[in-house]
Amino acid sequence: MASVPEGTARGNVFQEFARLRRPKMMVQAAGIALIPVLYAGAFLWAFWNPYGHLDRLPVAVVNEDAGASFRGERLNAGRDLVEKLRSDHSLGWHFVTPAQASAGMADGAYAMEIVIPRDFSKRAVNRAEHTGAPAPEITSVTNDRYNYIAGVIGRNAAVKLASETALELAKSYTASLVDALESSGTGLHKAAKAADALASGGRELEAKGELLVSGASQLAAGADRLAGGLEQASQGAGALAQGASQAVSGADRLNAGLVRLNQGAESLAQGASSWANQARAFGEAGDKLGEAAQEVGQGASQLAAGAGKLTTSLGQLDTGASHLASGAEALAQNASQFAQAANQTAAGSQQVASGAKQLAEGLQQLAKANPALAETPAFQSLLATSAEVAQGAAQTASANEQLASGAAGLSQGASQLAAGAESLASGLKQAEAGAAPLQQGLQQLAQGASGVAQGGTRLAAASGQLATGASQIAQGAKGLAAGTGAAQQASSSLRGGLVQLQGGAAKLAVGNRALAGGAASLASGAGKLANGLGAYQAGVGKLASGSEALAANLANGASKLQALHGGAVIAAVAHPVSLHQVELGDIQTYGNGFAPYFLSLGLYVGVLMMSVIFPFREPYGEPKSGVAWFFSKWLLVVAIAWAQALIADAVVLGLVGVHTAHPLGFVLFSLFASTTFASILLALVALLDNPGRFLGVVLLILQLTSTSGTYPVSLSPRFFQAVGPWLPMYATVSGFRYLIGGGDPSLMARDLAELAIYTASFIAIGVLLFAGFFRRLGRAEPKTV
Repeated sequence: MASVPEGTARGNVFQEFARLRRPKMMVQAAGIALIPVLYAGAFLWAFWNPYGHLDRLPVAVVNEDAGASFRGERLNAGRDLVEKLRSDHSLGWHFVTPAQASAGMADGAYAMEIVIPRDFSKRAVNRAEHTGAPAPEITSVTNDRYNYIAGVIGRNAAVKLASETALELAKSYTASLVDALESSGTGLHKAAKAADALASGGRELEAKGELLVSGASQLAAGADRLAGGLEQASQGAGALAQGASQAVSGADRLNAGLVRLNQGAESLAQGASSWANQARAFGEAGDKLGEAAQEVGQGASQLAAGAGKLTTSLGQLDTGASHLASGAEALAQNASQFAQAANQTAAGSQQVASGAKQLAEGLQQLAKANPALAETPAFQSLLATSAEVAQGAAQTASANEQLASGAAGLSQGASQLAAGAESLASGLKQAEAGAAPLQQGLQQLAQGASGVAQGGTRLAAASGQLATGASQIAQGAKGLAAGTGAAQQASSSLRGGLVQLQGGAAKLAVGNRALAGGAASLASGAGKLANGLGAYQAGVGKLASGSEALAANLANGASKLQALHGGAVIAAVAHPVSLHQVELGDIQTYGNGFAPYFLSLGLYVGVLMMSVIFPFREPYGEPKSGVAWFFSKWLLVVAIAWAQALIADAVVLGLVGVHTAHPLGFVLFSLFASTTFASILLALVALLDNPGRFLGVVLLILQLTSTSGTYPVSLSPRFFQAVGPWLPMYATVSGFRYLIGGGDPSLMARDLAELAIYTASFIAIGVLLFAGFFRRLGRAEPKTV
């Protein structure tokens, strides 16, 4: 229970100020008045602008980058970053070796270590050239044991450094990209020219397409005509095969006739040889007859003998003449048959030659209509074979004609020879018949011996000529036999060739039919080709139109690419977005931001410390009433709190440099806040004494953790979020923030209202407490305090 010192009289509400007359109490009061400024001033001075001295924060930088090649140029991003940091004073950069950095981080010499790895540039190049390649990486090592806030600042600085490095790399990438785009513009110009050329070529191709369509139509018509010609050629080849068959039959007949002619020639040669011998014998007889006629005088016996020999010789000569006539007739017949066979062979050869000629002409037409077919080896062989067949058939026909002409002449000569031989035989028969009268007229012969001798001489000469002619006939017959033998061999060869010709003509007919079928297919394909070429021509027209549009677009794109400004593009890509920051409140430094918190803390702690020096319950004198007692205490505490507030305001606004748009409002609000804190703590300490001070400390802790003085209360646990708005320091911090940074005046009015409620409430509580104290004071014995 409070007591009144002895010897004191009842005083007024200002009696508590009498305590300040003591020098010791005055010193204590002055020290208590400095409590808020020690809190607020020292804290604000220390935290006024910590980021303004980041150049004092030691950071080790280790560059191990080996560099890399990028698009033909040397890139060393690590070296470039180090050079940039040398001119950057945002942190205290120390460029050291890995060993020095490790040692400095171990002993706390460095707050952070920045390591640029060896493959930093290489990764940057790979990242630019390969999708999904790992990004270049900077390693930051912070030493939270050195200072946690320093670690936080270092990590934030590392993030900023990585962002700026990425920005520089983006500039390099973009510069390379701009160079490539400019080169692409040149390439696009070339592509546009090529597209123009393509369009021109398309137009020309479109114009030529009509010729292609016309040519394809002509090809189809020619293929149709080729098919018809090949059909005719096939028919001609069939006729050729038939003619060759007939020629084979004629050759067979020719060969048989030549056999018979050869046999007749051999018989003629034998008969002519015998006739020649008989003619020689007759000539000898004539000689003898002449001799006998000359020697007619030698005797009739010799003449009779000579006449007998003459009769015998005439008989033999008659026989030879008959043989000669028979051989000549056979020769004539064989020669006639040979001539007929030769004429038939010549006719067949002519047909073969005509068919082969028609085939050759058809093949030449086919070659003109289809040059590709004409180049094939099979077609060339067929064309050469047809030409050779035509030439051989023509030569065979000519030879057969000559052979037929010779055979006809031979037949005529043989007929004449047969007629002569028959006449000779008739004459010889007559001579033989006249031999008997000759014997009877020996006498007459003897008489005309001289005439007979002369006739014998002439007969001998004629017989010699006859023998010579017979020998020539025999030699001619032998030659004829040899010729007919050779002709027989030639006829056999001719027959073999004709058989081959017949087989070739049959194959030719089959081949022509196949060619006719192929020509029909060619005609069909040519028709389809003509139709397809029509569609192709339309497509070429579209190609030309598309190429013209492509050329125009390429030229436009190239112009746009060349219109790009490299610097502008690099700036646009490197800084695609600019940030416009709007700050609601003029808070320039950490000090300005923390001033509401530290000033509220200082004013509250100042009143709390005051409760230790000044008694918040015991009166200095005997109070007149409980109300006077309370207000005498309240006025003293508030006066000292105001002194604390004024001193703190002077230091904070004058020396520290807190900026406020409302200086007078700031001072008045600090006085109001001090009044509120004084009213609250006076009531608590007066009510509970030391436990009241403990509650004041608990209240301070709650306010420090839930009033958004440092971090937003929304980041705190839900308990502090719920308690904070109901505490007085929440209103003081909010009010000081408005006065420093500005804001909604309605919030300031709410803060004033809350503080007024707190002040009035605790004043009322204090009045009630001290009224109770006053009632008990009369029953208590006085004690010395």
